[in-house]
Amino acid sequence: MSGVLAVSLIGTMALISVPAQADPKPPVIPSQSTVDAAKKAAAAKAAQVAAIEQQLAAANDRLEQLGIASGKADENYNGAMYRLQQAKTDAAAAASRAAKAEQTLAGQRREIGRYAAASYQGGGDLAKLGPLFTADGPQQLLDSAGAAHSISTAMQGAFLRFTATQVVTNAFKLQADQAVTKVKAATDAAAKAKAEAEAAEANQAAAVAAIGAERKTQISQLATLRNTSYQVAEQRQRGLEELARQRAAALAAKKAEELRKRIAAREAAERAREAAEEKAREEREKRENHGKKTKPPKHRPGHGGGDSGGGNDGGGSSAGRGSAARAIAFALSQLGDMYLWGATGPNRWDCSGLTMGAWEKAGVQLPHYSVAQYEQIKHISADELRPGDLIFWAEDHNDPSTIFHVAMYLGGGRMVHAPRTGKPVKLENVYYWETPDFFGRP
Repeated sequence: MSGVLAVSLIGTMALISVPAQADPKPPVIPSQSTVDAAKKAAAAKAAQVAAIEQQLAAANDRLEQLGIASGKADENYNGAMYRLQQAKTDAAAAASRAAKAEQTLAGQRREIGRYAAASYQGGGDLAKLGPLFTADGPQQLLDSAGAAHSISTAMQGAFLRFTATQVVTNAFKLQADQAVTKVKAATDAAAKAKAEAEAAEANQAAAVAAIGAERKTQISQLATLRNTSYQVAEQRQRGLEELARQRAAALAAKKAEELRKRIAAREAAERAREAAEEKAREEREKRENHGKKTKPPKHRPGHGGGDSGGGNDGGGSSAGRGSAARAIAFALSQLGDMYLWGATGPNRWDCSGLTMGAWEKAGVQLPHYSVAQYEQIKHISADELRPGDLIFWAEDHNDPSTIFHVAMYLGGGRMVHAPRTGKPVKLENVYYWETPDFFGRP
């Protein structure tokens, strides 16, 4: 029985069909040319991304440079107007000198006429010289050897004075004519500078609009290349730009801290020097008085705390500190006012207009031109800076006549200034931009 069952099971198993095992599909293996093409496409896309990012950075740099160029043109206009005013002042002074000299000359001519009349009445030899008194008679008379021998000592003195005055008068007239010519040239220069400033401002405004549109197009291209949305691409670009600004700010902060330390070291050395001088003075007075009772030494204020507190003119006087404090307070009260080239307030300012207005509130008159402001104040070094002092930037770091921007120092490596078109009066690090070139104290 069991044998029959076994045979039956074997037969049944034989009847069960076993499915055939399918052959495996061969793997998809891109050809080497396909791989090379994909790598080339990826590299091209990466290169396009890098190129667009460089274009965006270049656009930002271009805007920065155009802003600087417009600021320079604006300050050149201020300089042209300053020189025009100087030329007008000089011309007025020259005209006044010439008029006074002409009046003096006319008085001396009348004096000679009185001498001539007296001589005629007396029947003297001078009466024979009447025909010489034409428009140029006195000069002709002086040139006449015969006349020189016949006139009196008083008459001769009058002629000598007249001759000298005539020379001076002619010189003053020439100066007046030259001054008028300079006024005309200065007027033309001011008109040209104004046109150049207007062109620079227009160029900057057009570039802002054009680069803004170009930026949107480039960010859209980045989004396509990266297979992402425009919003994400724009966010990434803004993040990269912000990171660059933060790095620049960190570097500026480092430089400002170095400046603060230099100023603090110089102040400490100054205080130590003053203390040593005071001690030496006291010892000298003791020796001179041989131990006698003397009056207590007068208090001598030092220079400490100039960079960490309120304004200080570096001289240590209360008046100086108060003046700087008033100038700073006025400048800070203008924060947020927009830049306008050639403006001197009350709600719009350019760089030299702001510093002029601030120090005017402190009783110090400065011209509306950064070069002239530097010329008219005390020149100092960076480590002598005190709150209220002025900081200047120039095209040539060795030539103050190329100064084109000015700001007011606040202490701690900070400053307040009117930057340029499109930006308000604001607080910034002294090194937020280029390293300043010149420093001065009103």
